[in-house]
Amino acid sequence: MPATSLTAAIVPCTLGAIAFAAPPLFIDATDSLGLGGVSCARVCFADLNNDGRPDAILDRRLIYINVPNETARVAFELLPDTGLPEPEQRDLLVFADLDGDSILDAITTRWKDETTEADGTAPDRPNGWMRGDGSGRFGSLKPLPFPTRPTAAIAVGDANLDGRLDLYLGNWYTRYGESLEAAPNDLILSTPSGYARSKLPTDGIPFTEDEDAGGRPTYGVRLVDLLGDGRPALLDLNYGRRANRILRPTARGFEDQAAELGLDGDDQRDGVYPDWVRAKGRENEQRFRANGNTFDASVADIDNDGDLDLFVSTIRHAWAGESSDISRFLVQENGHFVSPPRIAPPRDREPEDRWNFGDLYCQLADLNLDGLPDLLLSSGDYPDDQRLRLFVQRPDGTFADETSSAGIDHDGSQQLSIADVDQDGDLDILVGQTFFRYTKELRAGREPRVRLLLNQAIEQGRGHALAIKLIGDTDDVNTAAIGAVVRVTADLDGDPTTPSVTQTQLLDPIGGHQGKQNTFALHFGIGAATQAERVEITWPDVSTTKTVLTDVPAGLLEARSSAGK
Repeated sequence: MPATSLTAAIVPCTLGAIAFAAPPLFIDATDSLGLGGVSCARVCFADLNNDGRPDAILDRRLIYINVPNETARVAFELLPDTGLPEPEQRDLLVFADLDGDSILDAITTRWKDETTEADGTAPDRPNGWMRGDGSGRFGSLKPLPFPTRPTAAIAVGDANLDGRLDLYLGNWYTRYGESLEAAPNDLILSTPSGYARSKLPTDGIPFTEDEDAGGRPTYGVRLVDLLGDGRPALLDLNYGRRANRILRPTARGFEDQAAELGLDGDDQRDGVYPDWVRAKGRENEQRFRANGNTFDASVADIDNDGDLDLFVSTIRHAWAGESSDISRFLVQENGHFVSPPRIAPPRDREPEDRWNFGDLYCQLADLNLDGLPDLLLSSGDYPDDQRLRLFVQRPDGTFADETSSAGIDHDGSQQLSIADVDQDGDLDILVGQTFFRYTKELRAGREPRVRLLLNQAIEQGRGHALAIKLIGDTDDVNTAAIGAVVRVTADLDGDPTTPSVTQTQLLDPIGGHQGKQNTFALHFGIGAATQAERVEITWPDVSTTKTVLTDVPAGLLEARSSAGK
């Protein structure tokens, strides 16, 4: 479909010029597609029956298979008898191919800390995985060799580039509210003889306020090669206003390089509370607690300069002071990450002593197909208009809040996931909802609901898209090619006198806060172009094998790692 302009049309009439706004980018298709009436916070997309269509998993237990019918390209039907265990409140669930049969398996964790162990509410089953049968159903639980801890986040990737998927788990406080000590995180490597926990520098290190070198309360993790040097690193997003970490592999083992890379936190670290807070007797924070409450991160090349950048989402309160980090972009410049103020997403604040930013989840993706990553920011928990927001990137690199004009109206926003559910080329949004901390007045007459927001960019002719599904079909690349980097070059504006643009994406579908998971396909908006001039795939293996394709038409491309041999 050719791209068309959606700028406001000016129509002459006797009463003067009338401007007609573009139609909204998203429509709420929750009820019409079969997901209406479900209340939960946790959601994700995953293709469980291996038919190329993303299925929906709600509340870590309900599986809705994406089944097209005679009248619709997509319709979700609830699958009975999935084999998934009934989740407890803090359980995590993600889906990845652990056994190499190209079918997604289920990976689940159970929460245990010193408090639950002492009061007898510790879990009755271990962490483990369940083999998928290709229908959306799963076999019996196979225990995994890592301790049951207060696990708050999980990432999946190939940490040592041996072709097998590994797990990285972020763990929380051992006794929340009683101690600032946290459990160490767990890196679980897949080996030819099974799974084994890898030693990390936080192991056996007790918490001290001077060093804070032991485990930190982690709310989000990613397993990513941000610097593009073929060394996947462990990114920790930390709670309790403690600095984030990035553990990079060196000859001496993993080392935290967050401070030297600019990923630990912003530069305001005096811990000073506002005057009105100190007047109530609260002491200023120590330096080790003068960073962010970071929950999630999303990786993308936001400025199309060839390297990977980040957005990190944090919870911040009016009372917390300027040392409490705000959600922000971290743009890579010569191997260092900075936060340019000019591209910060605009945010309104309530009166000085009452505002909250409940930024739980974030996602970077090109939602309007113009070749520039946009930002979804999912904010909840607090009753002062915390909601799902869309910030659209402008050609000058700044971001504009287009939530209302995009047709999005979703407060109390929780976990989100993106995928192309109707297979038209643009990315759709699945998002949970809770009314946690809402007053009785705000709850009145309402029940929290899951929402499925269907993207209309293709239908409205906003641009073309190239979707790329990667297949690891060699021994040294995992079956889904998680960790691959893809670069797509296209003439976005259709003007041969202007330069083509190269976009860079990392295949990193599982990681962030809790069990956050997205589609395994990479989606590139290519604007007015009907084809990509060049597609370069760097496979996640020790040789960083490359595949280069030219003149790739818009639509779906399946690429195999064997093509790079």
